[in-house]
Amino acid sequence: MIVLRQDDLPGKRTNGLVSPLNAVWLGKIENVTPLPDMGHITLIYPLSSAPIVCGEALLESDQYLIILPTTGCQFSQLHPVESRQVSERVLVILLSPGFIGEMARFLSIPVDIQSLLSGIPLPQGDFLSESMHMLVQTLDEEGDSEAWFMEVVGQILQSLKLKYQALLALNDRRNSTVEHLLPRLMQARQFIEANHLDHITTRCVADHVLLSQYHFARLFKTAFDITVHQYVMRLRLTQARHLLEEGERSVTDIALAVGYRSLSAFIHAFGNHCGVSPSVYRQHMQTYKS
Repeated sequence: MIVLRQDDLPGKRTNGLVSPLNAVWLGKIENVTPLPDMGHITLIYPLSSAPIVCGEALLESDQYLIILPTTGCQFSQLHPVESRQVSERVLVILLSPGFIGEMARFLSIPVDIQSLLSGIPLPQGDFLSESMHMLVQTLDEEGDSEAWFMEVVGQILQSLKLKYQALLALNDRRNSTVEHLLPRLMQARQFIEANHLDHITTRCVADHVLLSQYHFARLFKTAFDITVHQYVMRLRLTQARHLLEEGERSVTDIALAVGYRSLSAFIHAFGNHCGVSPSVYRQHMQTYKS
């Protein structure tokens, strides 16, 4: 991974040249900034409180964007919203499709980068954007940015794997139906990841991807072998585990933080999910760390 500095973002059009290198750029855009055109999968992660424009997309401060090489011409430059005469901070990640392909084949994941949710402003808060957030922190602090870069790569690979597994689960449906619905199901899963700590229902997720609640619920369960409610609960309890491992907050505070209004309901759900109570889990983790 190459770390590009403020003045190093190569914005030239390269007439089909494909770079095998991965790179990250963390800097400020003050006016129109061309994006590299070297065949990369490009991730755009805004860090300022104001929206920015990326080609045809308006990115709010709580969104991010994935751009594939095949659609790069539609998202060829970044710039602040015209009404704001200030610079906006942005993380740009350039991933070599060849590198992603090699990693996917090593993990026995079919390579289909077209299955990524490209060109759609996605809400931050999911696993991929959280990894990008940590990458920014390590770049700012000159920490182990390579590890968090690889975490970003891992999330991309996980998305490819989920898409393939969902494709297999829906193999009894017509190809045209699957091609139409599968991107919506992947977008629904990403939306749940980003909003699982909020009050989220099957209906609001179905509305987000423009499907009827009943039709969407059946498709989601078929594709991912889990209901929307079960997935939300899994994400919340996973978050609870991480908070317990940090060891700073009370069990009650953690229960409230992950969306439970009842401490007893949280303890019961956590016990079913992890096999032990939250307090015992914390004790085990403290013993393990010591």
